[in-house]
This record gives sequence, structure tokens and C-alpha cells, in this order.
Amino acid sequence: MRLGAEGLGIEPLATNCMFALVRRDIQRFILSESLDGKPGFFRAIRIFLDEPGLQAVLVYRFGSWVHRTFRFPLIRFPLRFIHYLLDKLCIICWGIRIDAGANIGGGLYIAHFGGILIGPVRMGCDCNVGPHVIIGRRAGADSGVATIGDRVWIGAGSVIFGGITIGDGVTIGPLTVVGRNLPPKVLVMGNPMRLLRKNYDNSAEIYGESRKKN
Repeated sequence: MRLGAEGLGIEPLATNCMFALVRRDIQRFILSESLDGKPGFFRAIRIFLDEPGLQAVLVYRFGSWVHRTFRFPLIRFPLRFIHYLLDKLCIICWGIRIDAGANIGGGLYIAHFGGILIGPVRMGCDCNVGPHVIIGRRAGADSGVATIGDRVWIGAGSVIFGGITIGDGVTIGPLTVVGRNLPPKVLVMGNPMRLLRKNYDNSAEIYGESRKKN
């Protein structure tokens, strides 16, 4: 007798969504790490093997899928244990941790590994995260998590905290501390944070100078 997704305690739509997110993640890494965006088979395999950021994103996707999808304990617990081991490997080997409870759209790109902690945030599509970035909660009474829009570029060493909202297309320069709301398409930098430009187009930072999104 064959068991369908419902018989195994799996949400079919969540499974389909997970594969779509993974496909977009892989596309972003291939576009960013290849010269023309169309690598051959062996080059694509090498990108997969050589990119700790992609590996960490895929481990997060697996953990998020298990966290949100499976209801039956006999299935959920073994898969969560597997994710626990993979998550620890990402922390030990690459210094990257993405909370399985985070809700992140497709196309998450982590260019460099090291000191990256992403808590249970809400993040849109096609975001870039640099090394030594921390996204978490604010200490004290405010236990909310950040809501980050689409195509947000987060520079190395930046800290984002609290229940704030960051609009689409925001560019956060390196070593920036963000603790308040930001409107779309602004460029900010520094600690204390300073607004440098409004209506800033970060397509080159997100997609590369030669592959700006139309």
C-alpha cells in the first residue's frame, strides 16, 4: 500500500514550496559565482561543494521544512535530529547558524562564511548577507524579531535587532547597527546609523554589475 503525503503527516504545499525556495537559492549562487551565469555541469557541482554559504542555506531549508511540515513525532523527531547534527556542523565548520524558525524567501545569498547568526526573522527574497552579521532580538521587554523586505543587502559586521521593519531594496553598509525601522531603497551605514542616500538602487550589489535585475 502506498502512502500519500497526508498519510505520512506531510503538508504537500509546504513540500512544493520548499523545493521552489531551494531552486531559487541554488540559482542565486550559480549566478553570483559563475562568470556568465551559465556554468557547465562540473562547474555547477564545484560551486555546490565549494560554497559554505549555500550549504548552510540548504541545511536551514531542510530544518525549516521539517519544523513547519511534519506532524507525527515518529517522523519529526528523527528528521529534527538529523537537522540538529547538520546545523552543528555548519556552526563548527563555517560559523553560520540560521534558525529553523526563520521565514526566509528564496534566493538567500551568503557570500562569505564566518560569524553569521540569523535568528527567527522574517526575510524576503533575494537578500544578501555578509560575514559576521547578527540578526536577532532586542534585550529587554521587546522580544520581537525583525521583518526584512526583498532585495536587502546586509554588509559585513552589521547587527540588526528588535521587532523592526526594513523595507525592500535597503542597503546596509558594513559595521552598521540597525535598531529602528527603515523605509525602502535607502543606503545606511555606521554606528550610530546614518542615512546616506534615499532612492538608492542596490541592483549591482544584489545581482552583480553585469546582471542587474530588470
